[in-house]
Amino acid sequence: MLPRLQRLPGRACIVARTVRTIGIVELQIQEALRTIKQPAGLEVGLYPNLMAVDVRFTITGQPRQQARRMLDRLEQTLRRRLGEAVYGTDEQTLEEAIGNLLTRRHLTLAVAESCTGGLVSDRLTNVPGSSRYVVMSVVAYHNRVKQELLGVRETTLKRYGAVSAHVAKAMAQGARRCVGTDVGLAVTGIAGPTGATPAKPVGLVYMALADLARTVVERHLFHGDRLAIKSQAAQMALDLLRRRLKNFK
Repeated sequence: MLPRLQRLPGRACIVARTVRTIGIVELQIQEALRTIKQPAGLEVGLYPNLMAVDVRFTITGQPRQQARRMLDRLEQTLRRRLGEAVYGTDEQTLEEAIGNLLTRRHLTLAVAESCTGGLVSDRLTNVPGSSRYVVMSVVAYHNRVKQELLGVRETTLKRYGAVSAHVAKAMAQGARRCVGTDVGLAVTGIAGPTGATPAKPVGLVYMALADLARTVVERHLFHGDRLAIKSQAAQMALDLLRRRLKNFK
């Protein structure tokens, strides 16, 4: 996607580009920016939102092609500094980046959600053409669905509880096995405001990703009201999927 342009008198113009990151805080980005030589006429803005930060570079007073080359160098350098925290540029969404990875690798996906109530699947299927890779989505809210559809063992649920690493792992593996996809993604947690215990507070979320090679489980503790926790959980589940797909072999 080309940078947005605004003409100025003569050959000079304003050229901007946004580098989109996730899973990294503003302070880390600021530290990386301090190591980058910044050309004259450059303005940098940081815009945090939902556990992600957009870095916007704006160059003023340079000829268009020269400004674009400068932005290319800035973007490439920032990508090297931040690594896989960068997921896209300009208007590209996280779910679009995931869709591109799944499409390029010819992979299919099954999703099993509990506390997020379908938010992960909703975002994935907002991308046109997502039917090529999203094969199944299920909101396994009740334990009976986890058992009968996803194959989570009753003994696992009783011993560890529905909100646990063991159940998240079993859900991801079960979703993948259920429809024979390459990848299975699962989320289970406590969105609140009820349902918490001293050992399992509101905001505790486990997410898992299963593929042929292995199953990865992550534990998160999110803050805020019910909708905020659900949104954060969906965002981090999508990023777990993106990070795994980038390294998929």
